[in-house]
Amino acid sequence: MQFSRRISSLKPSPTVALNSLAKEMAKNGAPVINLSVGEPDFTTPEAIIQVAIAALKAGKTKYGAPGGGVELKTAISNKLKRDNHLDYLPEEIVAGIGAKEILFHLSLALLNEGDEVLIPAPYWVSYTTHCEAAGAIPVVIPMKTDSDSNFVLTPEDIEPFVTERTKAIILNSPNNPAGYVLNKDQLTSLGQYLTEKDWWVISDEIYEYMSYDSPHISMLHLVPSLRDRYVLVNGMSKGFAMTGWRVGYACGPKKLISLVKNLQSQSSTCIPGFIEAASTYALNQGPNLMADEIDTFKKRCELVSSLVAKIPDIGFIQPSGAFYLFIDVRNFLLKASKLNLPTSMAFAEYLLEKHHVAMVPGEAFGVSGFLRMSYASDNETLIEGLERFAKAVEELTN
Repeated sequence: MQFSRRISSLKPSPTVALNSLAKEMAKNGAPVINLSVGEPDFTTPEAIIQVAIAALKAGKTKYGAPGGGVELKTAISNKLKRDNHLDYLPEEIVAGIGAKEILFHLSLALLNEGDEVLIPAPYWVSYTTHCEAAGAIPVVIPMKTDSDSNFVLTPEDIEPFVTERTKAIILNSPNNPAGYVLNKDQLTSLGQYLTEKDWWVISDEIYEYMSYDSPHISMLHLVPSLRDRYVLVNGMSKGFAMTGWRVGYACGPKKLISLVKNLQSQSSTCIPGFIEAASTYALNQGPNLMADEIDTFKKRCELVSSLVAKIPDIGFIQPSGAFYLFIDVRNFLLKASKLNLPTSMAFAEYLLEKHHVAMVPGEAFGVSGFLRMSYASDNETLIEGLERFAKAVEELTN
């Protein structure tokens, strides 16, 4: 008996796997500090929870509409107009079981065997795997090696990787794992370049509320001529601390949205009604619902940046959004003679096994020589975790 060759070749999500390992070690008594997890440590706001409870008591326990109900999609439409200055009708919106499912279904709906998808590194771990599952080829645009480049993605960076098979490009700002944010000028320049192409533009904006230096801007607002092949993806997980509720959405051309909706009708079917009610409420409230928590993230960003800056031979990309610090260990690895392999993967394993600190190696994001640290933890945990990190660096270089 043979299984699907395509699916058998896929690897499990490294971030999910590492988080699971860290939790298992903690369960067995190890004093693990888990800085690998990509979710807010805050509990979902109480007001959202109460709406869900009221919806349950009101009997919203039945099947919902595939692709999201009218109330939820209307709330998304209103949110897009309010926050992003974009006009989308409910029929141009599809909601599903998390932004990850939405992105996966978009790959299935858009891509054919042999199509190529441009993915700038560092990238979220599942982008490449989703393409492979659809039979397409992920083409990674390497990260600039200069840490001072601020991750400005330019047409000159993209053009060498363009072929006649290029079908789409995936953009993610604010970025996971590096925390960079493309500014207005960068988005406009990139958008104008993309108007000259015939690719799909998939814009993952899940961290939009966590843009610290300036309000988030959608490329489509700046370059509206992209609208007929632009797909904006977002969700409730990050900006509303609703990771476990599993609600994501996409807006784009009606024909594509209908294909994704059809896929959902044959897979997850629908979002539970009580979760739709809670999500509708949250979307109608907007970013103010988590304003204090987002301010806390910004302060944590400043804290961990100041602490990491003090560690010899360690650098980092200065983040402007999300809740990650992308730590540059390349200089350290050149001196880490006591490490069996001079890779960020080997260092991450050492850090977890010897010092019980979980960080995600850059290899998971298409970049070696870096570690992703999540600062979605309280200050005491972050300080302790970085003290252990600094001790590990000292051990391996002295």
